[in-house]
Amino acid sequence: MARSPETAPNSKTCYISSMKRNFPFSGARRHRSGFSLIELLVVMTIIMILSGIVIGALIKVNKQRDIKQTRVTLRNLALKLEEYASEHNGIYPVGEEASSSILFNALSGDYTGQGQAPTGPIYWKELNDQKNAALVGTLQGKKIILDSFGQSFRYRAALDKNGDLVEEVKNDGDFDLWSVGPDNEPTDLNISGHLENEQTKDDIWR
Repeated sequence: MARSPETAPNSKTCYISSMKRNFPFSGARRHRSGFSLIELLVVMTIIMILSGIVIGALIKVNKQRDIKQTRVTLRNLALKLEEYASEHNGIYPVGEEASSSILFNALSGDYTGQGQAPTGPIYWKELNDQKNAALVGTLQGKKIILDSFGQSFRYRAALDKNGDLVEEVKNDGDFDLWSVGPDNEPTDLNISGHLENEQTKDDIWR
């Protein structure tokens, strides 16, 4: 039986049918791939939060490490000062300010404080190691002994050059020796050992 012209397939109809078979989703919305802008923003936010947590933890760990190492250096300094005093009739080095420059001079044997070859007794040979940048620095042209925060230790003998008591010293009888701590405050090199305020809360004493 012959098909009527209305129902007989033509070449155009066959081509469209073939396309639908080969591309079943051509007439529908295709499945998307990748992330949307909102999803990317969410992922970036999570990464930033995690990064902040990790960085904060690292800062805390490094701070505790530096505090611990500063305490170790303070103990070593105190021991070296006792050795010095035992050979100088119980007298500790007397400086013009509370920086550690006088300690470098007395314990390194370099009385110039300029990093020259020692001309006196050496009580702490590591101070003469030119490569030891973590221990020795320079302040106002003078060699100083550093804490783990890169600042000069603070030091003041209990007696001045005339043998009189120094009012600014907290530890009567020997000396004050401390670090201004992680905040590097106060910066005043003539600060009194008796000072107690917000800046001195994190100070580290021997």
